[in-house]
Amino acid sequence: MPTYDYQCQDCGKKFTLNMSISEHGKAKVACPKCKGRKVKQMISLFTAKTSRKS
Repeated sequence: MPTYDYQCQDCGKKFTLNMSISEHGKAKVACPKCKGRKVKQMISLFTAKTSRKS
């Protein structure tokens, strides 16, 4: 499941949410600290987990 990083524009809190891609497209994200809806999605790194076959 993808991880999305956000920062609240009101209080400055950075937080991470795990959502499916379809949830992310229709979700209204709110800050967990101040409950503000003025949040900005941050650029985040990702890790791909693969199985190694020999």
